[in-house]
Amino acid sequence: MAWATERVAEVQAVKVVQLAAPDNLEKPPVISGMALNLTGKLLATVGDDHLVYLFDLDYGRPVQRLAGHFDWVKAAAFRPFVDMLATGGADRRVCLWETLAKGPPRTLPELTAAISTLAYSPDGGTLAAAGFDDRVWLFNADSGQLVRELAGPGTDLRALAFSTDGARLAAAGRSGVVRTWQCSSGQQMAEVPISNRRIYALAYSPDGKLLAAAGQQRVIWLLDGVTGQVVAQLPQRPGEVRALCFCGDRLLASGGSNNLVRLWDVAARQEKCRFVGHTGSIATLVYDAKNGTLLSGSFDTTVRVWAVAGQQRSELTQR
Repeated sequence: MAWATERVAEVQAVKVVQLAAPDNLEKPPVISGMALNLTGKLLATVGDDHLVYLFDLDYGRPVQRLAGHFDWVKAAAFRPFVDMLATGGADRRVCLWETLAKGPPRTLPELTAAISTLAYSPDGGTLAAAGFDDRVWLFNADSGQLVRELAGPGTDLRALAFSTDGARLAAAGRSGVVRTWQCSSGQQMAEVPISNRRIYALAYSPDGKLLAAAGQQRVIWLLDGVTGQVVAQLPQRPGEVRALCFCGDRLLASGGSNNLVRLWDVAARQEKCRFVGHTGSIATLVYDAKNGTLLSGSFDTTVRVWAVAGQQRSELTQR
């Protein structure tokens, strides 16, 4: 296979944040979702213990534990420009937390299905939610009112992504189809069947030129960010891809079931390096552009921080 003939540099994490087990549990929770606020100092993680954890990344320690969900929490998203965190999960609830407050969350009207993914529009005005239903729900981020429903590509939606300029929204899931809409009107722009298996992750490049998609088929597709049409595939690697995150316009990080985070040069279509150390599947990735670091959350109950800035000009090494 293609991956057997290549060798790339392996990089260790610069910081490891270990979740502690709550008082009534023997094991720490797995991490299924993660979000970083705009300052890059406050990290939120969610998982199977129904709780939301807030960490001070400067010190790598928890500062708050939030209780408000009744089942596995799958997704988290910080609202841009506002001290607000949205979380959603299997209890069909979307909770809105004022992260500096001590009170209970504000909750959106209970939805008809478990929530697996959340995304705020870049201007912070809209919160998108989707999960085990055939709809994408769009809420006014201020009032919490449902303002629009979009017909999704299938009944099990796992990924949402807004383009950086806020003009487009993409969704994908079990059907293997990527569907995009114009945000201002809700008009469907493209529908592209790229896989016969589930899509888990979507990510727009910061310049809006590319939309990356991947999932169970172990292939990362690069789509035109405007038309939605496939323009390239990255070389296949072992393991399902569960998370994608652009680290600038040229670098794309991927993580998944083989416990590795891979860093790709999307222009050269090459794997630059891989980040090693996790002992469980990687479920979520977040890039901190201010510090040039990538954060990965895993089923091994840790968050690891990786120095991407040092890889910007590194050369691909091959056997």
